[in-house]
Amino acid sequence: MHSTRILIVLAILSWANLASAQEFTDGVRSGGMGDAFTAVAEGTSGIYHNPAGIARATLYAIDGTFEYNPTGSVLNASVSDSRTNPNLAAGVGYSYHIGRDAADGIDGHDIRLALAVPVVPDRVAIGVGGRYLIVKDNDVELMNGFTLDAGAIFKVTEGFHLGVVGKNLVDQCDKIECAPIAPLTIAGGASFATNFGLVLAGDVGFDLTTTDDTAIEFAFGAEYLAVMVPLRVGFERKDAVDTSMLTFGAGWRSKAAGFDVGYQLDLANTERMIFMGSFAIYL
Repeated sequence: MHSTRILIVLAILSWANLASAQEFTDGVRSGGMGDAFTAVAEGTSGIYHNPAGIARATLYAIDGTFEYNPTGSVLNASVSDSRTNPNLAAGVGYSYHIGRDAADGIDGHDIRLALAVPVVPDRVAIGVGGRYLIVKDNDVELMNGFTLDAGAIFKVTEGFHLGVVGKNLVDQCDKIECAPIAPLTIAGGASFATNFGLVLAGDVGFDLTTTDDTAIEFAFGAEYLAVMVPLRVGFERKDAVDTSMLTFGAGWRSKAAGFDVGYQLDLANTERMIFMGSFAIYL
């Protein structure tokens, strides 16, 4: 009976319309820009997109996030610190997923620790991140394991950055049905920031484990800072789970704090929508 239950749950999780349950949350600012953050990540966003990013700017950041998606809700808290020791930045994050509807009874924990070094200050940063995942369906354990991220960000010229990242480099699923929860992915990205508040970014990646064949994913996004109000738009396509997310975001920013809201709509299934909100403190 339990083995049948496990197979049913894993089959449910593999469907694209439940993909939001597989990703926990990657942040609200990035979510509004199509998650095209491989070359943009900094502070707490580096924990989830590219660990090198936590060494890009000297700051201490605390971030809390709530996400509502079709299969449940995600609560997240993250902290990054590159101020205490500018030669070694660190970040920690925790996400808790609570299942709903078809995913009722499924809950998950995503625990992360990232370290980064500015190899060439203001030019080159490298980072590594550990991730521990626990996913359960009531008393049945679907996943319990450790994986690893590694990445680098390069400043080519003023405002122009390139990034590369490998995510979930330890294949804890052995390519079985739970692979979409933490797929082995290799990605590269580029970003350009102007001096009048516009940021443009694009990513291209390859999912090596979710399906038998390598699946392409790509994303692009833009952010415009109108004085203290950031406005965001983006798009993200993932072939492995057949999702095409149109994304929007906005917020408020000061030197000491900020909040963000985001919305994502799957163009392949317009009944699938994601709402996000976060609050951050900067020291």
